[in-house]
Formats: sequence, C-alpha cells, structure tokens
Amino acid sequence: GGRADASLLDADYWVRNLRERVRFADAVEALLAAGHRVFIEASTHPVLTIGMQETFEHVDADAVAVPTLRRDHGGQAQLLHSLGQAFIAGVEVDWKAAFPADPTPRTVDLPTYAFQHQRYWMNASGAAGDPSGLGLVAADHPMLGAAVELADGSTHLLTGRIAAGGGDGWLSEHIVADATLAPGATLVEWALRAADEVGCGGVEELALQVPLVLPESGGLRIQVVVGAAGEDGRRDVRIYSHPDGEADSGADGGWVCHAEGVLSPATEGAGQSAEGLGGTWPPAGAQPVDLEGFYERSAAAGYAYGPSFQGLRAMWRDGADLLAEVALPEAAGDADGFGIHPALLDAALHPALLLDTESGQEREGGQVWLPFAWNGVSLWAAGASTVRVRLSPDREGAEGERGLRLVVADAVGDPVLTVDSLVTRPAAVERLRAGATRGVDGLFVLDWTPLPQPTRTDEPVADRDSWAVLAAEGAGPDLEAFLAGFDGTKPVPAVVFAEFPRPDVDADVVGDMATAGLEMAQRALELVRQWLAEPRLADARLVVVTRGAVAVDESGTDVAAAALWGLLRSAQAENPGRFLLLDLDLDLDLDLDLNPAAGASADNVRDAVTRAVDLDEPQLAVRNGRAWVPRLTRASAHSGPEGRNAPVSLDPDGTVLVTGGTGTLGGLVAEHLVRTWQVGHLVLVSRRGPDAPAARELAARLEELGARVRIAAVDVTDASAVAELVAGIDTDHPLTGVIHATGLLDDAVVTSQTPERLVRVWAAKATGAAHLHTATADLPLSLFAMFSSAAGVLGSPGQANYAAANAFCDALAAHRQAHGLPGLSVAWGLWAQSSELTGRLADADLARMSRSGITAMSSEKALGLLDAACAQGSPLCVAAAVDPAGVAREELPAVLRGLVSGGIARRMAAGDTGT
Repeated sequence: GGRADASLLDADYWVRNLRERVRFADAVEALLAAGHRVFIEASTHPVLTIGMQETFEHVDADAVAVPTLRRDHGGQAQLLHSLGQAFIAGVEVDWKAAFPADPTPRTVDLPTYAFQHQRYWMNASGAAGDPSGLGLVAADHPMLGAAVELADGSTHLLTGRIAAGGGDGWLSEHIVADATLAPGATLVEWALRAADEVGCGGVEELALQVPLVLPESGGLRIQVVVGAAGEDGRRDVRIYSHPDGEADSGADGGWVCHAEGVLSPATEGAGQSAEGLGGTWPPAGAQPVDLEGFYERSAAAGYAYGPSFQGLRAMWRDGADLLAEVALPEAAGDADGFGIHPALLDAALHPALLLDTESGQEREGGQVWLPFAWNGVSLWAAGASTVRVRLSPDREGAEGERGLRLVVADAVGDPVLTVDSLVTRPAAVERLRAGATRGVDGLFVLDWTPLPQPTRTDEPVADRDSWAVLAAEGAGPDLEAFLAGFDGTKPVPAVVFAEFPRPDVDADVVGDMATAGLEMAQRALELVRQWLAEPRLADARLVVVTRGAVAVDESGTDVAAAALWGLLRSAQAENPGRFLLLDLDLDLDLDLDLNPAAGASADNVRDAVTRAVDLDEPQLAVRNGRAWVPRLTRASAHSGPEGRNAPVSLDPDGTVLVTGGTGTLGGLVAEHLVRTWQVGHLVLVSRRGPDAPAARELAARLEELGARVRIAAVDVTDASAVAELVAGIDTDHPLTGVIHATGLLDDAVVTSQTPERLVRVWAAKATGAAHLHTATADLPLSLFAMFSSAAGVLGSPGQANYAAANAFCDALAAHRQAHGLPGLSVAWGLWAQSSELTGRLADADLARMSRSGITAMSSEKALGLLDAACAQGSPLCVAAAVDPAGVAREELPAVLRGLVSGGIARRMAAGDTGT
C-alpha cells in the first residue's frame, strides 16, 4: 500500500503478491496523497483505469488515468493519441520528437478561451431572382418563389422549385423507409402560406395523397393552386409537383397531385391560448422521458432523420399527453420566410410518431406511419426557432389510424400553431420505395413518337415540284452526275433525296454486316463531304434515305444501315439544317419517284418530309404510312420488354469477360462486378494486357476482394484471336457475361474525316463487337453488354466516325434480342472520371456538351445506371446526366425535346435580304 524499495522485489515478494491482497487502491491513494495527479497505465489494453478512476472519486481527487495501447489499436497513431491525453492532463510532452528536424517545428498560441462557433455565411434561400420581370409577384418564401392571380380571379397560384437534395440540402435529410420524402409538415406549411396569400384564416383540412419524393438530380417544379372563394369564404387548395425539365405531356411527365384540401375563412378574435404550455415549464408532475438513443432507434424503425430534423431536445409525459421541447437545428438554416419551418414542425411530431417504434415491429411488418390528414391548422405566430409542444392522442380514431391534437407554443408559452386533429396511417415500405422515382434518374430509352402536325397556314418550305432524287451509282447515290446537270441556268432544288440501298449480305452473319456497315458509312462520309464542299448546295437540304436502319417497331433492323445514321447525326450536329435522315420500311416497295402520280405511299413520304422540314425535325421514320420522330424518355424499372426490375443474375462461379478491362472505366466496371454483382472470375482484355498502366495493381485489388483475375493481351479486331480467347476460358468457370468496353477516338469535323480515321475507330468498337458476338453466339450467356456512346444517338460534333461505330453496336444489341440472345448497348454520356477517351477533352468540348444539355456524372452514379440498364431490359439505354433546363432550344438536340416543356420549334422566317 506504499512505496516499495526495489531491492525488496524478490521471489518472496512476488509469491506474497499472488497469495495476499494487492492493496492497489491503497497504493493509488498513497500516490494521490503524495501529490501525483496523472497515472499512465503501460499495458496492451487498459484494465486498471476504471479502478483508478473510482479511487479518484472516492478521495475526491482531481486526477486522470491515461492508457497507452488498446486492443486492435496500436502503432504510432495510438501512441500519439495517448500522449495527447497526457498532455491535456498537464504532462510535459516533447512534441518535437514527433516532427522532422527540418524545418524546425514551432508552437502556435491558441486562444485562452473556449472556441466559439459562429456562422459567417449568409443563409441560402430556395428563391432566386426577381419574378416581377416574368409578370409574377415575389412570394417572399424560401421555397415558393412567386405568386400569380389569374385575371378572372378564379385561381391563385404559388410556384417554386425543389432542387435535388431540397436546394439547401436540409430537405434531403428526411428519409423514411430508405426514400427521401418531403415531410407532410412541408406541404402543410405551403398550404398555410397559400392561406395568407388569399386572406384565409388557415387550413381547414388537407389530405395527403401521394408522398412527395425528392429526385436524385435535377429538381421538381411545385405549384400550390388555390381556387375561387365560395360563399362562405372557403377555398379549395391543391399541391402539385412536376419533374423539372420534362415535357408536360405523357404518363411519366404529368403533374402529380400530392395533397388537396380546403382553406378556412378568416376569423375574428384575439386568437387562441396555448393550453398547458404557459407558466412553469415543464408543468409540475410531468415525468421526463429518456431520449438517449432516440434517433438511433427511430432510424432502425425506418425513420432515418438527418441532423436537420433532429430537433427534439427534451420530452415528458403528462398523463396521456406528451410534452416536448423542440429547437430548429442549425443545419436546417433559419426560419426567415417560413410561417413555421417544416423541419421544426416535423420534429414536433416525432414523439408521437416514434415513441412506440423501439421494437421496430412496424418496419418488420413492411409499414411505417405517415401523416395523412391535417384538420383545423392555424398559425398564430411566425419565425419560431424554439418551441414547446403538447401532443394529445385521440383514442377514438378509426381502425388502422392514429389521431392526435397538436399545440405548439413559443419559449414563453404564447401560441405558435395549433392542429385540431392530425391523422396518421401506415404506409407500405415497398410502395414508398417503388415511388422513389418516376423513372430511373439518368437512364433513358429511345422512343418513337408521331410526327407533330404543323400549324402553318402558309405555303410549305419549298415547292415539291423542284425536289430531286440522286441517281444510284453502284451501292450509293451519285452526286457528281447530279451536279453535272446544273449549268447555272436552273435553280438547285431545295430538297434532294439520296437513297442508300440495303447491302447484299446475309443479315444473320454479323461479321459480314460489320463489313457492310463500314462500307456504307464510308460511302455516306464521301457523300456528306461532297455535299458540304459544293457552294451551290448551301441552301439545299439532303434527305438521306435508308430502309430498316432504326427500330421503330418489331419489323427488324438493318444493322449495317444503322451506322450511317450515327455518322449523319454527327454531321447534322455540325451543320444544322443541311441534312435530314429518313428511314422507310424494310419491305416497302417504293421507288423514290417524285412524280405526282407515284402513288399514295410516295405522297405519304413527301408529306412527312415536308412536315419534318417545316418543324425542323432532323430525323424521321415512316412505317405503314405513319411518320415517327425519335425522342428520349426516362426509363422506368418496368419499361423493358420483360418488365425486369432486378440486375441480370450472373453465376458467381462463371466468368465475365471485359474488353478494355485494364482502362480507367474498364477497371471501375471490373471492381463493380466483384463488389456489387459478386462475380468471382474475370478475364480482362486489352491490347497491352498485363503491360497496361496499373494493370497489375488492378488485378491485385480485385483478388483482395476475392475474385480470380486473368489479364490478357488480345486484339479484339482479330476474329481468330477473339475466338481463341473465348475457347480458352476454363470450362469449370464457363463464360456467362461479356462487357465490351473497348473504344478509340480520332475526332475531327466531318469535312476533315477520312476513310482511314473511320476504319481505325470502327475496328476497335464495331468490328470487335461483331467478333465477340460471333464467338459467343452459341454460348448460354446471361449478359452481353456493349459500351456505346450518346454520340451515336444525339449526334456529337467532331465524332462522326465514333458515332457510326457506336450506332452499329446499338443496332447489334437489338439484333441479338430479336434472335433470343441477351443484348444491351449502353450509350454513355460524360463520366466525371477522366479516362483514356475523355482525358483529352478541352474546356471548349465540355462547354459544348453542356450547351447541349449533357453534364458530367460521377463514377458511382454511372455504375448505378449500368445496374439499372441491365435490369431494364431494352436493347438500348442512354445513361447520361441530361439537364436540358436553360439550354437554348435551337441548340437542344431534337431527340431531347421530349424532356423539356415548350411549343414546337419552327424555322425563322427569312428577313429582307436587301439589294
């Protein structure tokens, strides 16, 4: 129990130490009496510190016990941590030893007072700009930026926009059943703001119909619509949302009504008291409720509220009622502009909604409780940041419902808000998740919609009698012979047709189709260059005609001709108004004779071309006498041909082949396959194979994740090498999936493109895809995915060769599905992750893409879209961050017009040319 002479620590001492009391507490007390206040336990894990702390408390000594190492925590970091604990306990520590001698370490004075946290940034609001320039009135609300009254007085409208994450971010922290929802409190606050706008007293009733799910990107337009006043002063109110940037028509693009109700007439009187919330707080007899772990238990029950919604500070029981003190978290911003901040009102409801969820029974049963009907909502004061709350349960509610009365008062007990009745109902977890998106955000399919009817009443763009058709010379149109017939005395036709006949190859032999596709693209490139180089054709439009090049219906696709469409789409992007793509039925017996007596089919084609030119539609397909134009639409999890809503199932014992597998994107995909798809065997292929940069590091990383990896140097443009590669895959782990991610860029505007450039780019993408198809056509694959590019769908300036090769892959995927084989082409937009293909993009390239509505997406987002594309089931999916909002309509690719609101685009009328 006291100091021991080291000379006495013999065997006898240690035997007595084992047999008798150690008297550790006595020794600690003796050291405390001697003035020692820091005790360091040198051991592999602290076991004595608790006992020492009890001794410190017993003798009322201000001392501290510091451990050194901890189980599973050693090394320099733990040592420095322990030294830090000793340092703040008053022990002198020579910190210089922990720093390099050069430069000489120095100490920095710290404030002698506790750190004080103070915000210096202005609180952002959801509103921006002055709506008066748009004929609207500023609503002075953080989320509802503008208001307007219709001229006949029948309707008042408040509008706003919720960005992804709720604008300031706080709204995205309201997560219920893994879905990010705007809380019902938000909709009630909007209805209260609408009541103020029209002079009503409050919200008599508001029934919530559809949860308002926040988008992952983009945003939602919000409208609060208030009807005309009735004889009793009441007004109907409805709250709607609409995906930001989507057209107003269509099943996926329509307005969704989230709530409807009635606004109560204005009342006279002094207002209402906050019963039971004034005076002493909390009231005498109220029993405190322990909130330790409250939000952790709530998250386990399905209510994963972030910091912006964790406003519950204290809670008590007062008989059957629940009392609470709630503060607006700093993360939610301030209350300026709100009647009552939605995060504060939502937190006021947490005791009733969450107190009985400790067992998680509702979540296990697939249900969570959500507000359904609000009745008698009155706002008595605005701008509250700390409130007192009384929740009184209603025991007489309908079966399957819970009811309560809510009273909210400020810090001195004056009323802020009252709710006569709030009814909550259980909501199915799976239904909430299913409604989390109206479509897969960032994933699109190519749809064909009827060509709009023009509304022009004047003459068409050109007299059809002056239209012309290029005569065919061999396998393509002959422009030179056509131009030879113009000696300067005749005007050049405004519209010229050039038909590319179908190649004479077996449509089931994809290798031959790839060769034919390249030849057709080369002929088209030559024609385009000649057309653009001829000054006399500057005001003429070339209509390039194909048959079956695009998949409008189930009639089949000419895979070779699809490449021509890719090339021409890029030519159109570079030269607006100079080219029109026209695709006819494969089996349509029609000679492009422009003679008026040519027949009804020819009349349909001519009428369709006239309308397309008039509406500035660059691409057109005619099927069974009807004209169609391409539009991207958001893909849904159930829009594929088989309605699949889960990723393709790959056997973990099978092998997945990834071409371009050692590149940046190939490596990301390979790691994703292992982590997410549980693929156990990978063959990664590239030209350099193991000698590619970081290839060995990639293999080591994948093997650490549990996969067996083989990296091979294979030229996918060599049919025999591809066949040998596939044949050499271990039969114990047969090939179950192929991802063709190889690609090559050789950019140039179409007038500078050459056949050699086209061949180089074509070989890596299109020829490689054809060889992989041929080598695996007889294997029972679960996945055959090709990495294509949005350039082949949208048309990208400077990438005519790349677009042609990718359009071939898009058509090959449809060809495979038509023959009962797995087939998917993912036309990628821009990845934020720099790769071999995108690393050379200049700022001007990125700016150009942005002007077309395409922005960069993270690798995580892109890989998630790959999963969604595989689950979706369509042969072609466009995976891109498309944000057409704000893009000038004349710069927006026509294929994106279905994603934006607005009328039909028209040609600009010619002005006075002068003399």
